[in-house]
Amino acid sequence: MNQREVTWLRRLRDLSHLLASQQDVNLLLPMILDSAIELTEAERGFLVQVHSGPGDRTKIKVEVARGFAKESLSGAAGKVSRTVVERVLEQRRGVLTTSEEDRDIRNVSSVQARRVLSIVSVPMLLRGKAVGVLYLDHRFNPEAFTEQDLPILAAFADQAAVALETASFADAQRAGEVQLDATRRELENLRKRTPDPSDEVLVLPEHAPERFGHLIGGSKPMQSLYAEIERASRSSAPVLISGASGTGKELVAREIHTRGENHRSPLLSENCAAISDDLLESELFGHKRGAFTGATADHDGLFVAAGEGTLFLDEVGDMSPRMQSKLLRVLQENRVRPVGGDGPVPIHCRVVAATHRDLRSMADKGEFRLDLYYRLDVLRLQLPSLCHRSEDIPALLSHFLRRESPRKKLDVSPKAMELLRGYAWPGNVRELENEARRLASLGTSRLSNRHLSPEIREGRGLARAEGSYSGKTLAEVEREMVTHALEESGGNKARAARALGIPKTTLYHLLDRYQLR
Repeated sequence: MNQREVTWLRRLRDLSHLLASQQDVNLLLPMILDSAIELTEAERGFLVQVHSGPGDRTKIKVEVARGFAKESLSGAAGKVSRTVVERVLEQRRGVLTTSEEDRDIRNVSSVQARRVLSIVSVPMLLRGKAVGVLYLDHRFNPEAFTEQDLPILAAFADQAAVALETASFADAQRAGEVQLDATRRELENLRKRTPDPSDEVLVLPEHAPERFGHLIGGSKPMQSLYAEIERASRSSAPVLISGASGTGKELVAREIHTRGENHRSPLLSENCAAISDDLLESELFGHKRGAFTGATADHDGLFVAAGEGTLFLDEVGDMSPRMQSKLLRVLQENRVRPVGGDGPVPIHCRVVAATHRDLRSMADKGEFRLDLYYRLDVLRLQLPSLCHRSEDIPALLSHFLRRESPRKKLDVSPKAMELLRGYAWPGNVRELENEARRLASLGTSRLSNRHLSPEIREGRGLARAEGSYSGKTLAEVEREMVTHALEESGGNKARAARALGIPKTTLYHLLDRYQLR
C-alpha cells in the first residue's frame, strides 16, 4: 500500500470520527460535503438526498452545494446531472468519468453545458438502501479523480449516511423532549389550578433503564457507549473496540451484531493471541485438503463461515507482523486465499476487532501496521473501566449475586458497598464477577465489609492514592504504583502483588495494560 492510500485511510478514519460527534442535521450536511471535497480534492461538491415521489418516482434534491473554499453554490453552479445521479442510484455503485464503462458521462448534455471535465459520484447506502448521493466534479482537471478514489469515497458516504440518520434521531428526540416539557408544564399548571389530594401524577423516570441487551449499567459512560453501539449496528464498516481486560469487549461485539441488519447470520469469534500463526491462518482463511499434515478435508475459514454475519477478532493487537499483513490484504480485497488453495474466495462478513492495547502508539513504534490500523479504526468504541463508572457497581453486583444464588436474597451493608465502590477494580467487571461468585459461596444472607476480599476490605494498594499522586489520572497512579512495587520487590511479581494488596492475576492484567512485562 502506497503512502497516498495510507493518507486517505487516515483521512477517512478522522472524518468518520468527526461526523459521529455532530448531531445537528443542519450543521452536519455541509460538514459531510466539505469533508468529501477535502478527501478527494474536488473543485465542487453536491449532496443529493433521495425522496419517494408520486407514482414511485424517485425525487432527488440537492440539499447542499459547496465549492473547494467551503462557499455555498447556487444557481447553475449548484446543479448536478440528473442522468449521473440516476445511474448511481440504479446501479448502487459509484461512477467515474475516467473508467471505461463510465467514460460516456462526459457526453451527457448537462455535463457538457457546465464544462465539467471530471466527475466522481457514489451512493450513500443505509442498510442496503440508497438515501442519497455524493456528487463531486472538477471543471479544470480531466484526471482529478482515479479508480482509487471510489472505495474510499464509498466508505465515507456510507458513514455519512449513518451519521445523518443518527443526527435525525437526535433532532426528533430533542423535539420530543421540548414537547414533553411543555406537556409537563401544562399538567403542573392544571394541578395548581385544580388541586385534588386524590390525584396521582405519573412521574417519568429520570434515567434510562440499567440494561442494554446483555450489558448492565445506567451511568453516563455506559449511556454514551449504548449510543455508539446503536450507531455501529446500523453500519457495515469495520469496528475497533478498545478497552482494558475485563471490560466486556466481546459482549459489546455481540450487541453490535444482534442489533444489526444481518443479525440472523452467524457471529463467529477468534482470539488472535491464543494460537500460533499457522493455526490462526487456517482458522481465519481456511485450508484445502492436503495443505499440511492433518488437513484431511477442505475447511472453510471463519471469514467464509461467517457469511454475511460478523467476525469478531479479539486481541488483534497481538497479531504477528505476518498475520497483520495477511489480514490487511483480506480487508482490502474482500477475499481470502485458503492455505494450499489455488485462488481467492470472496467474503461478505463484517469485521469487529478488539484490543486492550493502544494500537496507535504501537503503530507509531512500528509494532503494528499503520495501514491496518486505519482499516480497522473506522468506527471506534472505547469501553470505560469499572472504576470510571462506579455508580454501576450495585446493579452489577446484584446481577452477579442473583445469578449465583437465584433462590436466596442477599443484602449488602452500606459500609461494604462503600468499599466496593471505592476500590479501583483493575480487573474490571470480570474481577467484580469473581468477587460476587466468592461472596455468594459464603452462605450468608447479609454481606458486610468483613466478608470482602482483603484488598477491598482494607483499602490497600490501588484503591488509595495520596501524597505524590495528587492531581494525576487513575491510569498514571496505577502505573506508578505497579512500577514502584516491582522495583521494591526486585521484580518478584508475587511479592509485588502482596505489597499492592491485589491478587497476582490482577497484577498480570496491569502489567499487560501498561506493557510493563
